[in-house]
Amino acid sequence: GKVVVTISMQLQDVIDDDKDKLTYDQPIKKGNLLVEFYDTGIGIDPGYIKHAWQSYSQGDMSMTKTQDGTGLGLSICKSLVEINGGEIK
Repeated sequence: GKVVVTISMQLQDVIDDDKDKLTYDQPIKKGNLLVEFYDTGIGIDPGYIKHAWQSYSQGDMSMTKTQDGTGLGLSICKSLVEINGGEIK
């Protein structure tokens, strides 16, 4: 498989509403950083998706599981992104 990462900015013009700034009531550019991952690996069972962001959650708990881990990766990523004011889904 492979992993492809795409990073882009989604810019928009807004009117600055912060009265303490020199740019108050003027158009400024604000944006969102968009980071997208495309992974062609072994995949996730669609029934597991709703649990993917929970701590210690794994999609395959069978003894024949070929991938190891604690189930914390996505939960930690979610926490870090939200702490910094972002959104992950």
